[in-house]
Amino acid sequence: MIVQLSADAARVAEPDDCTSLHVATALPADAVDAALRGTGTGHLQTDDALLDVETLRTRARAGADAPDWDERWAKMIDYARSKGWLTADDAAVRAHVEYDGGRA
Repeated sequence: MIVQLSADAARVAEPDDCTSLHVATALPADAVDAALRGTGTGHLQTDDALLDVETLRTRARAGADAPDWDERWAKMIDYARSKGWLTADDAAVRAHVEYDGGRA
């Protein structure tokens, strides 16, 4: 699952792939937090994104085709929880940010 982030949009690509999660962007590093907040997707914490779980789920589910998607999603979230990648309230999940063309 890839969150493709631009200054004014966050689109979930590969929503059926619940085995990986990251944010991909061509934005400079100093613009990522504003884009995450502006799109209602989450916010930047240090070098990682904290993505709003319910927003991510809604956007991913809308584009998913796999008949067992809900089970895949639950397993992804359970795995993230087991690794400490969810916030204490389970409201946000940590995701690595990959910068196209390198870090700004």
